[in-house]
Amino acid sequence: MIKILIVEQSYLVRKGLIQILEQFPEVTQIEVLGSHMGLNEVLHHFVPDILIINTSIEAALPDRSFENEVVDPSKIIHLITTPLPPGSPSNQISIYDSKLTITEKLTLCVRPLGMDDSEEPENSEELTSREKLILKHVALGQTNKEIASKLFISTHTVISHRKNITRKLDIKSVSGLTVYAILNGIIKMDDIS
Repeated sequence: MIKILIVEQSYLVRKGLIQILEQFPEVTQIEVLGSHMGLNEVLHHFVPDILIINTSIEAALPDRSFENEVVDPSKIIHLITTPLPPGSPSNQISIYDSKLTITEKLTLCVRPLGMDDSEEPENSEELTSREKLILKHVALGQTNKEIASKLFISTHTVISHRKNITRKLDIKSVSGLTVYAILNGIIKMDDIS
């Protein structure tokens, strides 16, 4: 039940974003504009939960009234045409970012909006496939930096996953996590050196 508006002039970038966004079951409607022309008119009949807009288009707008039209101004994702430095905000996506990086950043924006009020993500005891992958690397004795490098994600993202794993499993030591990983088939005893 999330509506998204993409304002981007590049056909290929728009199609790539649409392909990634269609993987989220929470996203029910995606509207697309190829330029800023008609943006305010579209926003009068279509109020997106998330607005993805190219920064060069943003700069061309004489007034930024669209910011007031979006339900939550913090849900504006800025699409940038230059590479981003490490640690850039999650509401900035570069056209040079990998598919994985773009998916992770969009997940941070989409998933919280898609949850029902009755859902409590913090109470889920089931590890996600991504958390299991992080756990596997932790159990193999790799550092946060090594894991981040292997999975092409930021160290901060690894730390966030580790916090979630620790909270869900209520296991705080690496040795305890390793035992859990072995008992649950995430790694094999032979994998440990």
